[in-house]
Amino acid sequence: MKTRFDPQETKALKKLGGKGLSSRRSFLVNAVFKCMGLLTALFLTPRRSSAQTDFFTGTEFVGKTRQGEFDKFYINFFKPMRRIRAENWSLKVSGLCEQPTQFTLQQLRNLPAESQVSRLKCVECWSAKAEWSGFRLPELEKLVRPLPSAKAVVFHCGDTYLESLDLASLRDSRSLLAYAMNGEKLSDEHGFPLRLIVPAKYGYKNPKAILEMEYVAETQYGTWSKIGPYSNDGTILPGYDHPLDQNKIRRKIHGGEIPDGPSPL
Repeated sequence: MKTRFDPQETKALKKLGGKGLSSRRSFLVNAVFKCMGLLTALFLTPRRSSAQTDFFTGTEFVGKTRQGEFDKFYINFFKPMRRIRAENWSLKVSGLCEQPTQFTLQQLRNLPAESQVSRLKCVECWSAKAEWSGFRLPELEKLVRPLPSAKAVVFHCGDTYLESLDLASLRDSRSLLAYAMNGEKLSDEHGFPLRLIVPAKYGYKNPKAILEMEYVAETQYGTWSKIGPYSNDGTILPGYDHPLDQNKIRRKIHGGEIPDGPSPL
C-alpha cells in the first residue's frame, strides 16, 4: 500500500527545510568571520612579552621586568623570588675558612666602605650604568680568614641561582660587594640586600640577593654556565654594546670592563 502525502504538508516541510538550511549557512558564515577576526587580533595586534610586563610591583615577589623605572636598567632573575626582609636576613660565609660566620646587614655596612661608577653588561647586548657602594672582599676575609686551599667562592642566591668566581677575580680592585646603588640602599629588584659587582664580567657573573658565600677548592660551574651557552669565565668579549642610558646607540667595545665614555659607530 502506498503512503499518500498531503500536498499542503509537503509544501510546508519544504519551506521549513529551506529555512533550516539557511540558518545553518548563516551560522557557518558567522563562525568563519569570527574566527578570522580572532586570528587577525592574535597575529596583528602587538604583543608584550613577560619581560615587558610588570607582574611584580606591589607584590611580595620580584622577577624579570623592563617596565617603568626599569626601562633604563633592566631587571633579570633566574626565577621569581620572594622579597627579602632585612630583619630576617644574614650573610652566611661558609666552606674553606677558619671562621665561618653569619653577618647582619649592619655588620657589613660597618666594614670600610667604597664607591665606584661602573657598567653592568648583559649577554643580551645591553648595558646600564650606576654608582655602587659597598665593601671589597679582602675586608671581609680579614674576619673569616680563608684557608690556603680555598681558590674560589660559590654564591647562593635568593632565587636559587648559583654562581662561582675565582678569588683572583673577586679580589680585583674593581670588584665590589654592594649594598647601595646611586646613593640609596639596593632595591629588591637590584638585589637587596647584597650583590656582587665585577665590571669586567657579564651580568650573569654578578650574582644578587646573596644568601651565602661558600669558599671552595676550585671554581665551579654556575647556573647559566651549566644550562646555557655561557662560558664559566664570563669575561666580557670584544664586540658591540647597546647602553640603555644612551638610547641603545650601538658602540664598539674591546673586551673587559666597558669604559663610561661613549664610542658610537
